Amino acid sequence: MVLSLFNAHIITAGSDVVIGLAAFYGGLAQLLAGILEWRAGNTFGYAAFFTYGAFWEWYFITVLLAHMGLITISPAGLSAVLAAFGIFTLIFWIYTFRLNWALWFVFLTLWLTFFLLAAGLTIAGGYMGIITASLAWYTAFALVAQEIFNRPIPLLTSSPIKS
Repeated sequence: MVLSLFNAHIITAGSDVVIGLAAFYGGLAQLLAGILEWRAGNTFGYAAFFTYGAFWEWYFITVLLAHMGLITISPAGLSAVLAAFGIFTLIFWIYTFRLNWALWFVFLTLWLTFFLLAAGLTIAGGYMGIITASLAWYTAFALVAQEIFNRPIPLLTSSPIKS
């Protein structure tokens, strides 16, 4: 959400705060979540969390090294990375057809975000990223609420493709 707010130009100062979030919340936390999903036998959760955790760690290191003047980030290289993660996300979106509507919407908007950013449409990618983050927050909170209250939550109880 925070990076998308900067990409959409809603927030224009203080973008350095994204670096710490990328390292710990986006990176380390998702890597750990991926390992826990692997231990639980959830291949989808493992592959998704671990891959996006690695993406955020790559982002953290790349931006940090660029800020230190040790590397230069080429726009073509950045576009290639974003497109590659867009392709990964598009493939995983197909898997969500068997999961639930909430994840289907998250992965749909996430691959759109990656492709918009890869195309250099940063502001449009930022707004799509805000939508993605909002849907991801809904999904996370709904999953916890469903477990705690033992009640079906909208968008979690059915999948786009019926078994």
